[in-house]
Amino acid sequence: MKKNKNLLIKLILVVLSIYFIFPFYWLIMSTTKNVSQLFQKSLLPGNPSHFVENIKTVFTYEDGVFFKWLGNSFLYASLGAFIAIFIACLVGYAFRRYDFYGKKIIFIVILGFSMVPVYAIILPLFMLFKDLALINTRLAVLLPSFVNVFSVYLMISYWNQVPEEVFSAAQIDGANDILIFFKIGLPNVIPGFITLFLLHFVTTWNNFFLPLVVVNSRAKMPLILGITTITDSQGFPVYNLTLTASFFTILPLLILFISLQKYFKPQLYSTR
Repeated sequence: MKKNKNLLIKLILVVLSIYFIFPFYWLIMSTTKNVSQLFQKSLLPGNPSHFVENIKTVFTYEDGVFFKWLGNSFLYASLGAFIAIFIACLVGYAFRRYDFYGKKIIFIVILGFSMVPVYAIILPLFMLFKDLALINTRLAVLLPSFVNVFSVYLMISYWNQVPEEVFSAAQIDGANDILIFFKIGLPNVIPGFITLFLLHFVTTWNNFFLPLVVVNSRAKMPLILGITTITDSQGFPVYNLTLTASFFTILPLLILFISLQKYFKPQLYSTR
């Protein structure tokens, strides 16, 4: 009975693995095809393969605009994620170290705002940026990414895992708040910092709707939005080039996950 149960579990896991891997496999196969081969509904590589041709065309499209989109994505995702998580880290330290009026109420408010869908604030952001003359600027994409309420909530939980004795010992040695934060506290929450940085980086990298609303210039578009504008001379979508560009959109995220996976750790959420 136990053997049959284990076999069933393994079978379910295999089926789920195929289910999740199949879209990536289909994307890779699509990069080897031209437009006519794409509509043949074959799961095999293109014959003959157009992989190299597709890559060259994507990279040289409109004088290499692909690399501008790639640079924009790295700017938006890396700078946005770092500043957002650093701010969340400062907030977590303040909640961990200080008792102040309304602390629990503020924490509940933070928790409540973390439940608000991002799409619900796009229209207010657009109206605000329009009044500030920030529409079609990189700041319109960057500024919203500097604050991530859910990361604040998680970082408070990470800081609550640091023993009080660590801070007390540093205070006895005469360390001030800045020294305690950077030399004592921050090294203890580095796994959480990197984990949240990775999550926020991926979220910003894949953010399609906000740039679509606030950015008009193709030179300022992130990669995820720019590749949807790849067309031929008559303005029709070129699907094989879009899919090839999509592959290179995913590739940096795979490299980032593989290189930082040792820091990616789940955290038990707690408050004090």
